Amino acid sequence: MKKKISIIVLIVFIIILGIILYMFVGDTDNDDFAPYINKEYYEVYDIQSDIYNLTEIKSELTKIAQKYEEGLKLTFAQYDIEENNKKAEFQFYKNTYNGENLACLLTINVDIDAKKTTKIKYEKGHVKRVTGYSNEINSLEKISDYINPNENIKITVTSQDITLYKDGQKIDNNDFIQNITNDIETNDYGYNGIITEISYNNIIFENQSSNKKYSIDINSNFKFINGRTNDEMNINDLKVDYYIDTSTYKKSKVISVLSNIKGEELRKELMKNFALENPIYLTVSPIGTNMEILNKNKAILTVTFGDLLPDYNTDGGEFELKVEINSNTKIECKGLVVEYVEQLKDVTLDIIKIKLDKNTINNEIPVVTYFNSSNGN
Repeated sequence: MKKKISIIVLIVFIIILGIILYMFVGDTDNDDFAPYINKEYYEVYDIQSDIYNLTEIKSELTKIAQKYEEGLKLTFAQYDIEENNKKAEFQFYKNTYNGENLACLLTINVDIDAKKTTKIKYEKGHVKRVTGYSNEINSLEKISDYINPNENIKITVTSQDITLYKDGQKIDNNDFIQNITNDIETNDYGYNGIITEISYNNIIFENQSSNKKYSIDINSNFKFINGRTNDEMNINDLKVDYYIDTSTYKKSKVISVLSNIKGEELRKELMKNFALENPIYLTVSPIGTNMEILNKNKAILTVTFGDLLPDYNTDGGEFELKVEINSNTKIECKGLVVEYVEQLKDVTLDIIKIKLDKNTINNEIPVVTYFNSSNGN
């Protein structure tokens, strides 16, 4: 009898032990005993793309990452920028394995100055053990926009945002001021915005559309002009609330500035713009409201016009002007060969260009040297 009891006890013990082992080993939700792979590779890949351009570097590194595991996506990036040590880390993650509780994380470390990979770490195992950001980065931003010369900064990127750290402290992206002094000559599109601060060593301005702030070193050799008149400006002429645009530098080697003047003072500057032979910045875009034909070779055109950048100088004012078109005026009209001024009687006036004789801009009715109409085309 005792022998039977012992056998029964042994069987029960084996069953209980089996259940316990199943709970710890067979349970697919338990990561302690799940298979885990952790490998490091020191293969060196030369980076061809711009490491600071998220779109370019994502494309190039994704091809490398998927050599180790198909389906990996870039979900996290970190840039550590120091004067003599610039490095970046890119994490590629995957957690879709046909319902299995598996995940894969591939971390690629890059030497930014050398433009080479330095280490690749491969991890694969239970999702509770191999963790990472799951959403893919699709940002089009350039990380270089957040980096200034001789300034240490850490930048992290996820699918949600870009976060900046300076001296170990998180800083608001809107508080970051990008120094563009060394980029003005090479930037094709330029930087523009309203001057918010002028200190002893730099000019700070803000683009209100993008909420980005920029600075230019005052001790640089840049030349400034009045964007309306082409007149040269001294650095001391610049003031807070003036509009600045560097897009003219690449072609004309000058930075354009527009003051926030209004009324008669603004009208006089715009009249000078009408008479410029080779305006460096934008030109005034008048709208014709009436064409009065006086005779075969003479007409009086009435136009309205306002500031070059109405979105900046919103209450600068709108002005009306009467100008004379005569037989000496060069006339171009789309779809029409004009031999005499009187032929302009039926020309559309919504999109026109005019240039004035600079010697007549102070006359009651200035003389037009050039007239152009799209004529509705």
